[in-house]
Amino acid sequence: MKNSGFQKMLIVSNMIMLSFLTYVLVNGFSKDNKAARFTEIDAERINIIGENGRPVLVLTNKQRIPGPSASGRSYSPDIIDGRKYFAGLLFFSETGDEVGGLIYSGIKKDSIAYSQVVHLSFDQWKQNQVIALDYNDNGKNRYSGLRVWDRPVNIPLSIQLNQLEAMVANKNNSRKVDSIRKLLIDAQDRGENGIERMFIGSKDEVAQIQLKDKKGIVKARLYVDNTTNAARLEFYNENGEVINSFPK
Repeated sequence: MKNSGFQKMLIVSNMIMLSFLTYVLVNGFSKDNKAARFTEIDAERINIIGENGRPVLVLTNKQRIPGPSASGRSYSPDIIDGRKYFAGLLFFSETGDEVGGLIYSGIKKDSIAYSQVVHLSFDQWKQNQVIALDYNDNGKNRYSGLRVWDRPVNIPLSIQLNQLEAMVANKNNSRKVDSIRKLLIDAQDRGENGIERMFIGSKDEVAQIQLKDKKGIVKARLYVDNTTNAARLEFYNENGEVINSFPK
């Protein structure tokens, strides 16, 4: 009789548990289920993912910031100098490539010195940023403004990232590092890593517009002279020397 009573109790408890699980499965995955609502969330990183499971938006602190992603591959944050100091919001394409973001960092170096950077950028397809809104301040020099780059359409960013990754992997081999660094410099000289073509903003309290050639050399600058408080337009040669100006 005792065993019979125990068996009945076991059957009833199993039926209750089965009913509960059925309720959770039906209601938990129902298309009509309302989204969860939170008043406040503490998190170190939040990933918004697409249908393929890849992130399309990442909100992160500096300790969990992901490395760059290009051509479907993710890299370590360590290959980009200073990336580990930034928190922010990163954007990704459906192919998994990073396509821009809003990142920021503020570091107090001592009782006086500091470094603060805020950077909003948007990337070219399979390449690096082509437009950015920046604030950069190290306590001595500062600028804030809009920058625009030209990037090659037939050279993916992954080539440069692979070289940076190789430099980190061979950091104890000075000959190898120097060889890779030369490849990066040569690529930059050929414009393969992009050329800044325009700046609109303020540099060290001088409001200005800079137009640059395909080598990144400033060829024209419109600015407000802080001494006279008057606007001035200057044109430059390859060596940065003024060849014409208005007013004279």
